[in-house]
Amino acid sequence: MDMYSLAPRELNRKLINLAMPIMLASLSQTLMSLIDIAMVGRLGASAVAAVGLGGMLTYTVIAFLNAIQAGVQTVVARRVGEGRHRDAVEAVRISLYFALLVGSLLAGVFIWMTRHLLPIINADQDVVYLSTAYIGWRGLSLGIVMAGYVFYAFYNGISQPRVHLIVSVAANTLNVILNYGLIFGRLGLPAMGAPGAGLATTLSSTVALFLYALFTLTGPIRSQYPGLWAAPGQLPLLGRILKLALPVSVQNFGVMVGFTSFMVLMGWVSTVALAATEIVFNILSFSFMPAMGFLYATQTLVSENIGRERTQLAEAFAQAAARLSLMFMGTMGILFMAIPRLILLVFTPDQAIVATAVMPLRVLGIAQFFDAVGMVYHGALRGAGDNTFPAAAELTLMWLLFLPATYITAIRFDWGIIGGWIALAIYIAGYAVVAYLRFKKGPWKKVIV
Repeated sequence: MDMYSLAPRELNRKLINLAMPIMLASLSQTLMSLIDIAMVGRLGASAVAAVGLGGMLTYTVIAFLNAIQAGVQTVVARRVGEGRHRDAVEAVRISLYFALLVGSLLAGVFIWMTRHLLPIINADQDVVYLSTAYIGWRGLSLGIVMAGYVFYAFYNGISQPRVHLIVSVAANTLNVILNYGLIFGRLGLPAMGAPGAGLATTLSSTVALFLYALFTLTGPIRSQYPGLWAAPGQLPLLGRILKLALPVSVQNFGVMVGFTSFMVLMGWVSTVALAATEIVFNILSFSFMPAMGFLYATQTLVSENIGRERTQLAEAFAQAAARLSLMFMGTMGILFMAIPRLILLVFTPDQAIVATAVMPLRVLGIAQFFDAVGMVYHGALRGAGDNTFPAAAELTLMWLLFLPATYITAIRFDWGIIGGWIALAIYIAGYAVVAYLRFKKGPWKKVIV
């Protein structure tokens, strides 16, 4: 029986040391994205719509590709826990070759398909032209971005998330500088307008991949994890990684399409409802950063401790992470319920949008408590390699409960934006309960990684 344990303070310290760099990296990404939006916003409505549409389509594909992180991080952390560092390196090496090859091939398909898809999605010729050009530049980076997720998973898996923080801050800062130059024709660069934002992102992603690779040559990582740049091998290991990643890929893609559909339904309610939903989602991007940090920290620590045959400690880390996540996100949830108008005024001065978004933000405040727990146990299940059940559960809740309930309440019953956000809160709470009960039941203890 696993009798190894740690004091609560030590559990919290390990979790925060892993989660905090991930939170800060996410914060830098969100801040840089807001600056990007502000720059493109100076070009007019067509440019904003083009980048928004192009970004939505690109992120939908990236949501499918970034699931390789789930497989690589779980395998790397498990092999580290087992003391098999060379096998951890092999998992990263074969995944890097796969990511660069498959991501680059998909980039060509994606760019070609969107040229035919965009005129169907949007009737504005200016928006279609600019969005096509934006995706043409942005899409080139899909293989690079996918390889970057492999490195991200590697550094998380070996409990070195500070590398990701350094790379993220450097790449995001460069992205803002390149955006300024390529959008407006400053710093000796050509003025490309909205498409320049796509090229800036591709260039900064390339630099990020280079920096990730450079860190593998530093002393401690090079000595403990040698051979990262050898020829690929062990195709069965790649199959194991993809077996872990595929359910997450389908889950991520299905959820992204689901939230896009939710936005469409809010647009059917009214333009103000759509704008209010966009504002609340922007606030959400800040609020779930703590839970994302604890999700990835829990994934690593659960997988690593299962590898060490310390399943009770793995459970203890999940429970401690849930408490910490609940503390962080619960605090924000209370603020969302107590002072929603003040928070909304930070994002928009439009009083009609603010008035419409007040109740959704309060509903989100309640949902924060469930999301805090659900995301942590989702990460715990990933760390254990139990990915298929939670993927099926979330997609079922999304497509058979959340979206039909949104349509019925918001459109058919004419409850408007409130109906949609109540349905969203129920979906979040439902998935949190499913993830918690799945982890507590314990079938993850029998999963072979």
